[in-house]
Amino acid sequence: MEKNRKYKVTFNMALFLIWVVIFAAIALGSPSFLKPAYIINVMFRNIVEIGMAALPMTLIIITGGIDLSVGNIMILSAMMGGMAAAGMGTGAGIIVTILTGGICGLVNGIIIAKAKISEMVTTLATMYLFLGLARGISHGDSVYSYDFTNFFGNTSIAGIPLQIWIYVILAVFFIILLGKTTFGRKLYSIGLNKNATKYSGVNTDKMQILIYVICGLICALAAFIWLGRFTSVKYDAGTSFNLKVITVVVLGGTSINGGIGDMKGTVLGTLIIATLNSGLTVLNIPIDVQTIVQGVVLMIALIAYAFVNSKAKKKKIIAVSAKQISESQV
Repeated sequence: MEKNRKYKVTFNMALFLIWVVIFAAIALGSPSFLKPAYIINVMFRNIVEIGMAALPMTLIIITGGIDLSVGNIMILSAMMGGMAAAGMGTGAGIIVTILTGGICGLVNGIIIAKAKISEMVTTLATMYLFLGLARGISHGDSVYSYDFTNFFGNTSIAGIPLQIWIYVILAVFFIILLGKTTFGRKLYSIGLNKNATKYSGVNTDKMQILIYVICGLICALAAFIWLGRFTSVKYDAGTSFNLKVITVVVLGGTSINGGIGDMKGTVLGTLIIATLNSGLTVLNIPIDVQTIVQGVVLMIALIAYAFVNSKAKKKKIIAVSAKQISESQV
């Protein structure tokens, strides 16, 4: 167990070193990148929604699942809430946004858990469903922000935007949830061997539904921030959002096959992508080259992780099984 923990720290340290190298290289090319105002208001602020969605996405991928609809859930929630606020007031906008995100997540979870349709097929279908709904209800027009979303988008505490504080709080919560609770251990167990976990007494269907609902609710929270930052939103704004979220999670060391992952790694992956996005832009690097650079960084992280993925998974199986046996004897 101690060896497994030691490796996890080592991998996260490697990610941190990658970030330091990237940050230093960009700072050498553009000293203005080091200005605190730029780091806070551009680098960190522009990645908040992706970082938020990556937290529950980590839970989903650890179970062996995936959600290709997160961006569309966020945009649909923002549009539904914005339209409700315009017609019925701020309170209605808040409630409708949260309900939309939760219901979208519930739909994904029920289809996956109860209908036994694969996560990729299900969320690919709902991605287009939510996209179509967003276009239909808005007739292709933009939906605008309202008082509550403007509060999320423009408020600062101690000179740091509110949305960054929200992300930090969520990150700490999810790190504890995954790494320090029975709930987190059950998620690892589902990803390693779903059938064995089910036969051990864990309600795997309930767990799957719950994490998709959590993901939908976090996307709804991100919708408030997105609408507040941009003041308006169109139905297709989340088209590229889904793959960016998955990229952050995979970059952080979470195995797409399930059973292996680390929430701290996801946070570091978010930090790396945030630095690349803002840094390459400030260096006036063409967008095509930016995409290539991000792909290279992701491949480097995946290759490094592949060397130990198999051993780490075996150790995790032993650790989770031992923990379950210990708990069953209590």
